[in-house]
Amino acid sequence: MRARLYAPHRLDHRLFLLENVLLPGLKRQSDPDFTHLFLMGDQLPDPWRSRVLDLLAKIPQIIPIFAPEGRRLNDVCREAIHDHTAADCEVTAQYRLDDDDRLAASFIGESRRLFGTFEPLYETQGHFGLDFNRGFILQTTAQDLTMRPVSMRFWAPGMVVFQRRGAKRTALDYNHLKLWRYMPTMTWREEPMLIRGAHHDNDSHLSSFGRRARGFVFDPPNPRRYFKKNFGVNLNRMQRVWDAQKAYFLQDAPPEVRQLKAG
Repeated sequence: MRARLYAPHRLDHRLFLLENVLLPGLKRQSDPDFTHLFLMGDQLPDPWRSRVLDLLAKIPQIIPIFAPEGRRLNDVCREAIHDHTAADCEVTAQYRLDDDDRLAASFIGESRRLFGTFEPLYETQGHFGLDFNRGFILQTTAQDLTMRPVSMRFWAPGMVVFQRRGAKRTALDYNHLKLWRYMPTMTWREEPMLIRGAHHDNDSHLSSFGRRARGFVFDPPNPRRYFKKNFGVNLNRMQRVWDAQKAYFLQDAPPEVRQLKAG
């Protein structure tokens, strides 16, 4: 398992995603008052370990955590969240991201603002789920890099779970697609809030989600300017980096993926 997960070309691809997708979205948050726990396996080798830590050090809200490999993910995340919750915090707003997810620059601020709207519902049970259900799929193939609008209910990177400090469960303990079974929830579709990667090392293509996923009309006058302003995404730069390294990143992908046509 380690030989596959820690293969140099795979780690370089994950570093490409980390540097170009996840981290710029956190760095550009309009509301800087948040803590982001960045969880990694304790066997992550150098030089990638050092490269990751160098990237994380540029964002003061991030706390890197190396956890022993082989434990249940939910247990590790629960301990990390409980250990790093501020003592004077009454309510935690928990979200979950992979290294190929990206948040809109307003994600933290809008989550905080909306909590004031539905706080009476939160008080009824002591927890509440917020579902930002519009965003984009960033799809990379052997031919191209594209953005596709998607409306997807209770998708993990668009979900925020509000809970009282010290609650036994965390956001990772809930099946995100069934969050509505456990607590009051609200779906917010007013503006796209997330980007999720779809590539040879992931399964986030729209076709994987059947009737749960739909597109939406997205026609700004200048799409590239929109992504730059709202997500801090420089599509031209990302395209150049992908084109230069995709053959290396895709070297152990199945032949049909290495030759896949975009769309």
